[in-house]
Amino acid sequence: MRRRHLLLSTSSLIAFSGCGRNPTESAETKTETGDERATEATGEQVTVSGQVRPTESPSPPSKAFTCDKRDFVRHPPMYDPDRIKWGDTGTVSLRIDQTTFEYGDTAQITLTNTTDSRISTGLKQTYQIERFTDDGWQDVRGKTGGDEIQYVDMGSEPAPGVIYEWSLRLTEAGLVAGDKEFTVCPELVSGRYRFVYWTVDAPVAVAFDLTR
Repeated sequence: MRRRHLLLSTSSLIAFSGCGRNPTESAETKTETGDERATEATGEQVTVSGQVRPTESPSPPSKAFTCDKRDFVRHPPMYDPDRIKWGDTGTVSLRIDQTTFEYGDTAQITLTNTTDSRISTGLKQTYQIERFTDDGWQDVRGKTGGDEIQYVDMGSEPAPGVIYEWSLRLTEAGLVAGDKEFTVCPELVSGRYRFVYWTVDAPVAVAFDLTR
């Protein structure tokens, strides 16, 4: 089983905060799938349904992406941006139920093992929630007070089929529900956002537009 252990000090977070930024974003591709196939190992059907990202390129960011909270350190990208995949890797598919939401809506996101055998993954919480900014993609979450960001050295070996499901309420409190260590700053605004799960064979993402 592949294990992941990440323990970063505040100084490390600052050093990583510029990684993965891309000031331009190419046209997006909206993908709807309803694929179903039998796996060789179990004979069961693996169904992948949902969408990947909007068809239009994101609009230019309308507001500066800065936080006025004292001692706020933004969550850094925990993946290599050159390896990111949209929707599918060689082992998993990531889907979102739709690609347009209003503030306060709930997004449903599903990660599925599309192989015919068990694979190695990280924990459910090893993901990023990012907004497209003038400096590229940046996580909307962070911490104050100089606390460390720590990911436990654990993983799983899921069988073919659904691995994880997330229900994310698109509010400041909703995106950090159940995790008191994080806060969202600045507040959510209209724009392009994406969800990245990064502890599989390659970081995989879906995107959506939020209106507020």
